[in-house]
Amino acid sequence: MASVAAYLTTPDGRRPRVAVVDGNHATAMITILLVEQFGCAPVPAPSGEAALALIRGGEAVDLVLIDLDIPDMDGIVAATLIRAMGERGAMPIVPLAHARGEVTGPRGRAAGFTGAVLKPYSPRELHAAMQTALTRSPTLVRTEA
Repeated sequence: MASVAAYLTTPDGRRPRVAVVDGNHATAMITILLVEQFGCAPVPAPSGEAALALIRGGEAVDLVLIDLDIPDMDGIVAATLIRAMGERGAMPIVPLAHARGEVTGPRGRAAGFTGAVLKPYSPRELHAAMQTALTRSPTLVRTEA
């Protein structure tokens, strides 16, 4: 992991809080471990409803990583509902998808994703996608560790 060890931080030095929306416990744990290694604070959400409740409840989230195969609702629907929350839903949302067509099709474009990570992904690919998403956000920057 040392070769990918650029930590992601906010301008005020905070660790970005990253919602990890994944209904599969094993893959969620792998993503959470990677997010921690990148210097971020993971916020687990095992379902679309959990992610929506998290954001509706005012939880500070700087980035959302969302598996498109979450058990209770389509990941694109969940992302669209997050975006519909106005300012609360304005953070970057990066989908974890099986095929590029899932995110580049009309529904994916309408969800307002910031990039995409195709499964299976390497730690380097996840890091790059998070780095890109966070640097596109007006309130976040990336700094080297």
